[in-house]
Amino acid sequence: DFAALTDNLTRLADAASHHIGMGLALALIDGLHDEDPDQVAALCDWLGAQMDRLSATWSRAPALCQPARRLSQRRARGQRLLPCAQAMLDRLDIPPNAQPATKPPEGSPLFDTIVIVFSCLPYLETRIPALRTGWLSLLEGLGVPYVVVVGNGDGTRRGDVVHLDAPDDYEGLPQKTLAAIKWVHDNTGFGHMLKIDDDCFLNAPLFFQSLSYAKFDYYGRRLHRVPGQMDRIWHQAKSSSSRGRLDLDKSPEPSEYADGGSAYTLSRTAMTAALDAAASPEGRQLIDVSFMEDKMLGDLLAMRGIYVAQEDYRIAIRRRTYGDAIAVPAWLNSFHPSTTAPLQLVHLDTHLDQADALQRLGAPGLWPRKIWPSYQDVKLGYQSNALELVSDEASVKRARQAEVAVVACMRNEMFMLPHFLAHYRKLGVSAFLIADNCSDDGTLEYLAAQPDVALFSVDTDYRLSHYGVAWQQAMMAAFRVGKWSLVADTDELLVWQENQTQTLSELLQTPDFAMADAARIFMLDMYPQGPLEDADFTSGDPFAEAGFADRVPFLTNTLSRGPYSDQPCWTSALRHRLIPRSRQNLFVAQKLALLRYQPWMRLSAGLHFVGNVDLAPRELLFAHFKYNADFRRKAQTEVRRGQHFNDAEEYRKYLALASEGRSVIHDPD
Repeated sequence: DFAALTDNLTRLADAASHHIGMGLALALIDGLHDEDPDQVAALCDWLGAQMDRLSATWSRAPALCQPARRLSQRRARGQRLLPCAQAMLDRLDIPPNAQPATKPPEGSPLFDTIVIVFSCLPYLETRIPALRTGWLSLLEGLGVPYVVVVGNGDGTRRGDVVHLDAPDDYEGLPQKTLAAIKWVHDNTGFGHMLKIDDDCFLNAPLFFQSLSYAKFDYYGRRLHRVPGQMDRIWHQAKSSSSRGRLDLDKSPEPSEYADGGSAYTLSRTAMTAALDAAASPEGRQLIDVSFMEDKMLGDLLAMRGIYVAQEDYRIAIRRRTYGDAIAVPAWLNSFHPSTTAPLQLVHLDTHLDQADALQRLGAPGLWPRKIWPSYQDVKLGYQSNALELVSDEASVKRARQAEVAVVACMRNEMFMLPHFLAHYRKLGVSAFLIADNCSDDGTLEYLAAQPDVALFSVDTDYRLSHYGVAWQQAMMAAFRVGKWSLVADTDELLVWQENQTQTLSELLQTPDFAMADAARIFMLDMYPQGPLEDADFTSGDPFAEAGFADRVPFLTNTLSRGPYSDQPCWTSALRHRLIPRSRQNLFVAQKLALLRYQPWMRLSAGLHFVGNVDLAPRELLFAHFKYNADFRRKAQTEVRRGQHFNDAEEYRKYLALASEGRSVIHDPD
């Protein structure tokens, strides 16, 4: 239906659409050239009318340059061009390819793209087979060819693998990237190349049929680095050579480039520009000081006035925090592509989920499952406070049905975690709801193996979550409304009597809690008699190794009464003893952490105060095991991260004490 076709192309022909409608017409002229001369002539007439109607912005639009070059290759190969097509090319006046292909490019002229999958020799037997049966299998139906590129070769192609004359290690990625671009440029006539890593899943039908990439010379997820922002040692942990492990990336800032971990496309114009810049003296100097191949490419293209575009590029990113870790959301928290979630790509950081991602691509639904704090709007992306379910869906059903559950937020808690779980299981707790904040010490994986844990992962900065309360509230609001939950940190072990024979569920059935929906818990700071380094808890009993507390553990001389001004406040005598002359309102030593949660409760940061609750007359204790053999490491980590209250003010003071060699807290007086 030519009239309907040209009507739609006209809608996409102007500058606001980057003239993609005109580019599609050129691609159709090429595709129909030998099949339907009358249709080609009609398309040429339509295209000429658009050139007359529109301003001269079309003359160098990437959407026209690439299909025009493809069409011009017919003439370079000695093939006859229809007069109308020849006249159209003369009017476009677009330079032909420097090295035209001796045979027509494979695949659809509408997409005119070759996919380049970056891999390495060891992964040819693991990741690449998963991709071949995964999203790569969708390319044939689109008419889009692909090759896999690896290093340590001579540039030859064997099947679907090109063995580039470039390094095959991580620090050699800049050279490998340029070698891949040169191979496509010199050996094919494609107008675009899509570079993608072997740990990504591409929603190929959506990516290509949306045609956004065809409007630009350089297309991908845009990253912008201002001076001082770049991580110049990112490559060191992954490198194998001495240079890679020890040298810094010294490339310039500011810089804007496409994220190499989530795929980008280059037009033939951009390929030529990148290779030309790389051969220049300033380009060679840039390559010598660069380890991040995606930034290097963006910097080379910027030398030639080409910058990245990211129109309509919707992706999700997952990362492993260490080699064998479970991949979790990072930076761009979203769903996997499906008929409900129109994402072009998800960076999986592994090949193990390729089959599952392909299966979900054609199905409705949102996966992985997520929840949000109920007081904020649901949103995706960066710093969204989205909690993603890591355990199976049965785990949250068990957590919803439990009489009492423990709710916690954690990051790198393997020192205390086994003791934490053992203590609360001994108290009769049968369900845990835990949000892990991107642990890299095995905490997430340890929790994922526990059958009584409903486990979530959240990638938002801790300081942007009301210090974890946002995530705790999300879990209680989703699964524990009207039921008792104990909100505890990993170093907080609940006690209420010397011989603990009563379970927590039995305690909550006593008259003290019958009319209440919250209870105050005092944080009793515990410490060892000797040096902190000796309290490593290898005995399995933190109470035996760090069983001391100050004789008068709490102070009441603070003027603070909380954000609602209706509750008294106690602070830690120990911490004021350790850090004298601190502000009186520091070191709050109470939490309203035992809650029969209801939506109208007003939770403060840290749960030190809660509004709109009926407090139980009975108060309980957290044995607070902050001071142990792991304390110095944790203080150093939290000072570096700066995620705790007032830029980790308390931890900074602790480090000052540690620098003085004070590792014994116990005082016989």
